[in-house]
Amino acid sequence: MRSPFAVLLILVCASPVRGEAQATLRPGDGVAVTVGLSRGAGALTCPFCTGKGERGLAGMLGIDAPFRSRLRRALEANWWWHSSDGASRTVLALMPAIQLYPAGDAGFILKAGLGIGRYAASSDEEELRTTALTSMVGLGYRIPLAGRNVVVPYASWLTGSGGAMRLNGALVTPFGGMTLLQYGLAWTRR
Repeated sequence: MRSPFAVLLILVCASPVRGEAQATLRPGDGVAVTVGLSRGAGALTCPFCTGKGERGLAGMLGIDAPFRSRLRRALEANWWWHSSDGASRTVLALMPAIQLYPAGDAGFILKAGLGIGRYAASSDEEELRTTALTSMVGLGYRIPLAGRNVVVPYASWLTGSGGAMRLNGALVTPFGGMTLLQYGLAWTRR
């Protein structure tokens, strides 16, 4: 399997970096749409769960707009998918988030959000699901390209807990949750 970063690498190579791009695109400039592809490790969590995080394909989709100086508000969807041994596992989380640019026009970004996340594992015989309150923290670094394009290497950590875990519809525990660690590249258009 080819790296999920191939598409973003092609975009980076096709858009030469402009010297004035860093000064032109400021954190407060307009609405932005971001698409990210990454590697990730997701896991089911509960008081008696012993599984480890499984590596898989992950990513994010977000839209953000200026809020205050050095702050942007965003709506972000994060996902992860892993398939092995006849079973498919997924995490999907949707949340509002705040992005902080602590150094102003410099490229460093911190983000945090709180929303809802869902872990699902299914095979031909069984289906296990949990939906829980989920928090997210992350960081990245903006690398401006020509035009209004930006590439952002990023990492984020999502964790959720307190959700009802159900196996084939029957309640297993009211303390189900999930974790997701992802790292990759995002492309932003402002």
